Amino acid sequence: MAKRIKKKAYVRCRGGSPLREGIDRSSLPADCNAIKGKYPDGIAACIYGCLGGGSCVSACRLKAISLEDGGTPALDEDKCVGCGLCVKACPQGLIDLILADANIQPKCSNKYIGKDARAACVNSCIACRLCEKNCPADAVRVADNIAVIDPAKCIRCGMCAVKCPRGVIRDLYGIMTD
Repeated sequence: MAKRIKKKAYVRCRGGSPLREGIDRSSLPADCNAIKGKYPDGIAACIYGCLGGGSCVSACRLKAISLEDGGTPALDEDKCVGCGLCVKACPQGLIDLILADANIQPKCSNKYIGKDARAACVNSCIACRLCEKNCPADAVRVADNIAVIDPAKCIRCGMCAVKCPRGVIRDLYGIMTD
């Protein structure tokens, strides 16, 4: 019998993008698909970010996801079994299933570059490539202006997280995060 590889959900957004003018979070529907239907151009300056409607929260049968202040999802890793229901529920495609031991991860899905990324979100990747340049295992690359880590190459040293000037690359065990 093949050994099951343990996975967990990971949300690739930390929030931090201001809402568009005239949009009040308290008046938004409690469903991301409804928000996306009502605001097809998005609700925030970053059109790639979390909508904060809680569809992932509703989808999780184990209550492993909750919404933080500002509407971004937080994961309780002790409860998550990697079923993928939250992945399917997110219309923004911000949740992935990752290997349970893949602790070095980027927390951004913003595809803007440089000053446009900065303007859209205080927590965005600016595609500066410092993570790429400082990875001793050649495990990090920037694709579509977002840092991407190859789990097969990553040695989990955290150098990319240390060098990231925006704090986008996170050490999920808390060693390298702010």
